[in-house]
Amino acid sequence: MGGLKNAVPMYEENNSAYSNAYRQYSRDNVLESRELQVERKFFRLEVRENDRGRFLRITEENQGRRNTVIVPDSGFGDFAKAISEVLASQTEASS
Repeated sequence: MGGLKNAVPMYEENNSAYSNAYRQYSRDNVLESRELQVERKFFRLEVRENDRGRFLRITEENQGRRNTVIVPDSGFGDFAKAISEVLASQTEASS
């Protein structure tokens, strides 16, 4: 983590899109988090909060690549319902 802190001033001086995103990310407050590994994939689920509100951040890491999905708190219920329905339909189909 120390190396990352040392890199931040360089990006801040450049005022790049990366530095702006990093500054925003660093102001997020993590309210709850879970981590799990499925086969070779590592998942991190976090409920975060910043000055724009609460959101769910789902990050998948696999072989050095990272993908992230962000769901605003206004969509938590619909998102959870959709996942449950999709998984239930697959459970019923395999029975």
